Amino acid sequence: MSFGEPQENISIATYQDHRMAMSFAPFCLMKELHIEEEDVVEKSYPMFWEDLKIILNEIK
Repeated sequence: MSFGEPQENISIATYQDHRMAMSFAPFCLMKELHIEEEDVVEKSYPMFWEDLKIILNEIK
């Protein structure tokens, strides 16, 4: 088994768990990825995606 570079077209299944979506989101700084059921964060942090966009724009 190799743990080298991640594959392309990465998709993260959240299994309806907001922690999965939020914990993998910063990986987008390294590779493009798709988070399935991204609205799952609504239960704990409704503004998560908007806040992440602001932070990412400040980093660029």
